[in-house]
Amino acid sequence: MKRALLLILMLAGVQSFGQVDTTRVLFIGNSFTYMNDVPTLVQGLATAAGYQLKFVMHAPGGISVGDVAQGTSAHMNNPIVFDLIRSDNWDFVTLQDNQGRFIYGNCTFPNTTVSKVIEGHIKIKDSVQYYHPCAHMLWFAGWGPKTGYSGVSTTAEGLIDNIYYNYQCLRDTAGEIIAPIGKAWERERGELPLIDLWGPDQTHESLAGAYLTAAVIFTSIYRINTELVAFDGGLDSASARTLGRIARQTVTDSLITTHLADYLLSLYLGSNKLIATPGYQAYQWFLNDSLIASGGSDSLSLTKNGCYYVVATDTNGCKSRSFQNCIGSLGVADLGSGSGVKVYPTPASKVLTIDVGNQYPAHFTLTDITGKVVKELDLVSLESQLNITDLPSGLYYASVYGRKGVVRVKVIKE
Repeated sequence: MKRALLLILMLAGVQSFGQVDTTRVLFIGNSFTYMNDVPTLVQGLATAAGYQLKFVMHAPGGISVGDVAQGTSAHMNNPIVFDLIRSDNWDFVTLQDNQGRFIYGNCTFPNTTVSKVIEGHIKIKDSVQYYHPCAHMLWFAGWGPKTGYSGVSTTAEGLIDNIYYNYQCLRDTAGEIIAPIGKAWERERGELPLIDLWGPDQTHESLAGAYLTAAVIFTSIYRINTELVAFDGGLDSASARTLGRIARQTVTDSLITTHLADYLLSLYLGSNKLIATPGYQAYQWFLNDSLIASGGSDSLSLTKNGCYYVVATDTNGCKSRSFQNCIGSLGVADLGSGSGVKVYPTPASKVLTIDVGNQYPAHFTLTDITGKVVKELDLVSLESQLNITDLPSGLYYASVYGRKGVVRVKVIKE
């Protein structure tokens, strides 16, 4: 049930992007991280969303995590890597290996006499968590050559599927979180084939590929709707918005397989109150980015409409921040300052009306209580109607993603 609630609420309610603290990210990789400066794109997204992000990058070309032939240049053997791990109080460490070590699928990796893939990842993770017990690893599950790889797959999609599968195998041993970068590339290939994610060599990323990679990492860290972050990173704004949407959808759809769900602080609407994941030592409750309550209670009674989130501290002093949950009147939700976004009627039996006020173009989703999207459409006019006669009776959650933020409201189908 906990995971179902996470699926329902993940990325569902972002109105204003308030910061808690500076987020520190260490990027370890090679040219797939360095090309088009992926870390700076992640930082650009964070800055545009109102967060402070500090990063350091160690990404020499051609270097792998555990290739024996690379000696002390391999990340698992490089003193520079471990000096960087100790150099700051990191919140996340993104580790990008040579993706060729993951292309075979079926939990098949190069012989350990050639490349110590799993051993290398665990060695770096253990060092990170020894010095920074609250930090999390992001495993960089990326892509291969656009034209495939001889003897393995003739398509980019085949390589991406193998890479993603093998990162799940790595995660079975090493734990932590997979960044589903390649799966976002795969989704983009199906939806926007005219945007080429590969550069001229058909192996490294183009600027668009780097932006999508950064958007997946950013979404995995901050768990907000990246589509609404006004940062184009050198792309045209329409492409950046679309790639942000693909990143958000990919991260949301893969919460379980990436195991990001294991580390989320949930926040869901009960009977006139918000309820957070229990078991933390202390909770700080925020309304529209202002602290309104603190203490040991994992719930908060609702007295006002607005956007809420909670920061919880565990017994080790590690903090977790929930998504924002924006609360409006049941059936009629207004996205602040006269935006006029409304979803009605509720209860509804046949047709749901979505009035986006001055927020269009916008995007609408309707999810059931398991978090499954059952209806979805782009809103390109002031008012749209959605036929829901085919849906079973029950409780649903409607989300409108507009230019100024996201509004979320409960809808009852008769």
